[in-house]
Amino acid sequence: MRLTFPYHPLRELLIEAEARWRQGLRLRWGIKDPAGFWLIGDQGVYLMHNGLFVEGEQRVVYALECDPTTMPFEQWSSAKRTSFGCFSGCEFIDGETVRDAVDAGSSLIVEYHSTTMTVCTEAYL
Repeated sequence: MRLTFPYHPLRELLIEAEARWRQGLRLRWGIKDPAGFWLIGDQGVYLMHNGLFVEGEQRVVYALECDPTTMPFEQWSSAKRTSFGCFSGCEFIDGETVRDAVDAGSSLIVEYHSTTMTVCTEAYL
């Protein structure tokens, strides 16, 4: 299963992240990750940064293939289960990986295999 995080919203998320990382970082289940992004599987699959945020102002970027704001429930929930499984979860993605995609003018691609996940830009497909 391949998930695509489109360039323009990804770029806006990176701009926000770089501003918020200077203010501090949030913990992921008690884990202190470096400045980066969380890939969340919950109501859809989306990226968010781990920088501090103002309540109610957290930007997220949904995968095109798993976006509950634009897709019927059956479609996005099936894509979420296929990619991320039945339960909610969170995976860390290094900030440089997202910055490389944005610098290349590319979407970010997350590919799920039977036991692994690969993150790359469109240029490496």
